Amino acid sequence: MSDPKLGPLVVKVGGGLLQAQGLEGLRRACTEVTQMSRSGPVLVVPGGGPFADAVRALDAQVGLAADVAHALALAAMDQLGLLLRPLLPAAAMIDRLVAPTSLGVVLATAAFRDRPEVPESWEVTSDSLAVLAAAAIGAKEAILLKPVAGVLAQWPSNSQPLRALTARELQALQARGGGQVVDAYLPAAVRRTGVAVVVRAPDGTGTRISPG
Repeated sequence: MSDPKLGPLVVKVGGGLLQAQGLEGLRRACTEVTQMSRSGPVLVVPGGGPFADAVRALDAQVGLAADVAHALALAAMDQLGLLLRPLLPAAAMIDRLVAPTSLGVVLATAAFRDRPEVPESWEVTSDSLAVLAAAAIGAKEAILLKPVAGVLAQWPSNSQPLRALTARELQALQARGGGQVVDAYLPAAVRRTGVAVVVRAPDGTGTRISPG
């Protein structure tokens, strides 16, 4: 749970939960997020899930300009945010990167568009955007809720997730084909911002990624 002594917390609710588990997956994640907000302010960053996948497919088919693909990907996050709204009835919809009083859901198009620190690339997904949001609001940690137990040394694999690793170790792991559960830009985002990341399933333990 969020600790008010640590300041605000950023939580990404991944669109993969919707794809893997349906609305029940999102509901479980939102129940946990609501509990977190009782201990301190929580800013939710929606994933893109099937909406972002549709943009990727269109980009592969017609070759979108980078800025257009970026704008559509942010809009995909907003679509998932609309699905989260009834599951987080106490949350405010926030169009800037600011810490909410209690619980807020960020509107990605308004909050992340035209920010120079956000590369317009498919290497950057809502994973890294959650890290950048955490840095912007002064959060020390971002939690990425996904339909996986954590970061795996190899992908695909039935092995147990790694308990912890540094951003540099994650980058090296991704270069070898592992660590594919998070986007390729995340190691750089963690090192640059100093924000730690926890990758896990709802109510799980997961993998902690520390700066360094």
